[in-house]
Amino acid sequence: MTARIMSAQDALWLTMDRPNNLMVIDGILMLRGVPDWDTLMSVTRERVLERFPVFTCRPVAHGRDWAWEPDPDFDVARHVQRATLPAPGSIAELEGYVASRRSRPMDRAHPLWDVTLVDGLTLSDGSPGSALVSRFHHAMADGVRLTMVMLSLCDEDDAQISARVAREAPQVGPAAILNSLVSTTASIVADSARLAGTVAAELARDGARALERGAELGSDLLRHPDRLADALDLAGVDNRVTNDVSTVAKLLLRGPSVDTVWSGTPGERKSIVWSPPVPLQGIKEAGRAHGATVNDVLITAIGGGLRRYLEAHGEEAVDEVAWMVPVNLVPLDDNLPEDLGNFFALVMIVLPLVPADPVDRLAATQRRMNHIKHSDEPVLTFGIQRGISAAPRPVAVGLTDFFANKAVGVLTNVPGPRTPITFAGVEVDQVIGFAPCSGDQPMTATIFSYADTVTVGFAVDATLVPQPRELLEGTLAELDALVGIARG
Repeated sequence: MTARIMSAQDALWLTMDRPNNLMVIDGILMLRGVPDWDTLMSVTRERVLERFPVFTCRPVAHGRDWAWEPDPDFDVARHVQRATLPAPGSIAELEGYVASRRSRPMDRAHPLWDVTLVDGLTLSDGSPGSALVSRFHHAMADGVRLTMVMLSLCDEDDAQISARVAREAPQVGPAAILNSLVSTTASIVADSARLAGTVAAELARDGARALERGAELGSDLLRHPDRLADALDLAGVDNRVTNDVSTVAKLLLRGPSVDTVWSGTPGERKSIVWSPPVPLQGIKEAGRAHGATVNDVLITAIGGGLRRYLEAHGEEAVDEVAWMVPVNLVPLDDNLPEDLGNFFALVMIVLPLVPADPVDRLAATQRRMNHIKHSDEPVLTFGIQRGISAAPRPVAVGLTDFFANKAVGVLTNVPGPRTPITFAGVEVDQVIGFAPCSGDQPMTATIFSYADTVTVGFAVDATLVPQPRELLEGTLAELDALVGIARG
């Protein structure tokens, strides 16, 4: 295999690493037992290394581009290792272990991933177990595809995760969208230049060109949605366009994330917490009772958890918090493409924290989510991201931070396997994964459903959010309230 040039999107993720916020996706499979080591290694070779060449390649500079080059010193033992938790090996100690690795940079002299079998774990019901902890750099692929890679290590009847994909049928004039986007460029670039600590004229010019290229690409995709397949070198995108440019204007014109107790510059120390498996049945009942989706109920609970945390720390005047939510742009087939890669857009969701009543707040959340579901935003923001990724690196970094700092973090919701799965013959008890933070974002939140349960978790900056378990407990209390109201 010769060197393969990275897409501009993949290369942007590669260069976005900061010491305090690495572009690494963390995944955890908790197991009811300890798998055989030889079987683990065999499964890794057959289902990952032999299928996806990027797992044996390292990133290298290739002229003005980046490329994936086969690692001449590749050794699977460097990437697949073992560790043991200190007794008693609680879930809290596993959370600490994962958090301690979240700020550990990856060696670019070798492929950007590692998997560790962590034994000595005691599951939440007291059973002995272990965990498969994975770390994948975002440059390799987006979270949906990397989750599928992780799940491909397992045996299951329901292997396909149902990634959300936007749908097709443009109904809005692309010229109006382009004009609106480009008309905001000057103020956007000026703000991003200030954030980058410079007001150099060439930065402004390059930033304007980057956003104009992105706007042109986005509006062209709205005019010809079939061209998204060409832009991504994949077929089959289906994107629905029903709203006007306001969905994207909110991304461009919204100010930085609201200043709260968790605002500031993140450090390198991180914390991670996640819930025990929560039965999905009650959440479905709450959704049906209020004409909402399971996702609406869950993110409403997260908004309530944020509200409780802020109030507990003296902040009572915050009405809403913005999150970046990844939306997949390309349908997933039964088999992933061997090159993997990043094919998603980050869509902003402004999550209401008021009113205090959880049912009323669920209705407000549902209205905002319905607007997003039928929005032109995914394709347009993808165009903007592509334009940024093609800009000179200082410009790309400045603009990326500018957009990232409009949100508190990244919120992911992954519908995982609906039936139990096994890894190397051992039952998987729970699955959870965490997206990276970017810019000055202090946290990321995750929702992962598996086998009629759901797990909610937070990965945070340990200094800016010193009590992450309060966030989690507040979210679970809000979820219990919604389920309890539905059951009467």
